[in-house]
Amino acid sequence: MADRERFLTFDHEHRDGLHVYVARPAEAELPGPAWTGLWEQDYPGEPRRNPWRRYAINNNDGEALAVWRAFAWALTAGRSRYAIPAYYRDAAARLLGIDREAVQLVRWEYKVDSEGPEWPAADVGFVPGRASVFMWPPADQWERDHAGFAGLFTLDSSEDLLNLHLAVSGDASSELTLFALSVPDRAELLTAALSQDDRPDLADILQSGDIFVDLTVAHDLGFTSTLTVKASEAVDEIDQLADHFSQAFRRYLRKLDRIDSFEEFYAAIDDLLAPPHATRVS
Repeated sequence: MADRERFLTFDHEHRDGLHVYVARPAEAELPGPAWTGLWEQDYPGEPRRNPWRRYAINNNDGEALAVWRAFAWALTAGRSRYAIPAYYRDAAARLLGIDREAVQLVRWEYKVDSEGPEWPAADVGFVPGRASVFMWPPADQWERDHAGFAGLFTLDSSEDLLNLHLAVSGDASSELTLFALSVPDRAELLTAALSQDDRPDLADILQSGDIFVDLTVAHDLGFTSTLTVKASEAVDEIDQLADHFSQAFRRYLRKLDRIDSFEEFYAAIDDLLAPPHATRVS
């Protein structure tokens, strides 16, 4: 294994019938924003030229977190992807352009505790789903009736994953869970498992070729970021992708003093987040 950045170094164990890969860097080991222009320059007003709307990168959430999302997307390539944005179900629907009543509601969502427990205690597992309800303006009847449900969203592009991240990122910590199924027509089975009365067992949900990814992100001090991958079989692509993105991150850091504008920054980020050619492209 090549020498990697700490935030892309995974511990691997076999537990509860699954292969579990965890990157949980200490606060000092998760790189913050690196390009000085994120503090020193005025952000463009046009959404697609704004670093937060374009990459979910600003002077608080740095490039490493965008690398985690790129890693998750590359790892799950070639599979049908479904995601649960914790708590901010209706905000996610708005960003995806979906009517809230058209969202697939489920009773359970996954939780990794960002508030301090050591691994594996932080890996809480499935908990009852919930969605935000506005205090003001007052929530309508539909919001109140469906507050106890999470939303399961189909992801057709990496931009969909970005929009879910944007939807959940307003708090001190956030969480996104991704189910990547090797057989597309099993989506109904996934929905059924997440809608049953009894607490689901992830080992029963994941079949050969499926990959589960949880992105728990700390946006403030006192919380811990965790990238979790689970599968019924060993996932060799994890080492390959971790090495690829670690090398890309180091190349990016070496060119920082030559980046003077947002356009140059965007070109560097596109290069940083690009998957290796050997990765399956969906």
